[in-house]
Amino acid sequence: MKTLPLIAAFLFFFAFNVYSQQARELLRPDLGERVGTCDACGMDVFNKMLTKVEITADDDTFYACGMGCAFGMTEGKDVTSMKVVNFTNVSMIEAESAYYVTGSLLVPVRAMMPLFVFGSNNDAKAFVDTYGGTVHDYGQLKELAKRIREERRRL
Repeated sequence: MKTLPLIAAFLFFFAFNVYSQQARELLRPDLGERVGTCDACGMDVFNKMLTKVEITADDDTFYACGMGCAFGMTEGKDVTSMKVVNFTNVSMIEAESAYYVTGSLLVPVRAMMPLFVFGSNNDAKAFVDTYGGTVHDYGQLKELAKRIREERRRL
């Protein structure tokens, strides 16, 4: 008689595990193909990742998982192009002409500098009106990233 509760518990655990794995698969975003690894933090970078940064420097193209890592990776390099994903239409745009929102209620997965990228200041401001945060241009974001890196080095 003691085996019946054990069998029932085993079957329940098995069914729960199978269904939870299926649920995790359904909730996992489609990030597309892996395009590289972020040299700064070692994270895989995927084609459909909203925080992906494509960098061309010193006659080579490589990827960063986000702008925080990208700024660190490009120090001292001859950068000819840095492209980011425009959150509005998921297209690649030049990083220097983009606008960045930090500190919103929404937080993208990547962590050093959780931010959203926009092709226009108006789109960034509209996002902030709905979800909060602060709009930065490229220069402001670069300074913010530098301060964050310096603070982390002190820890």
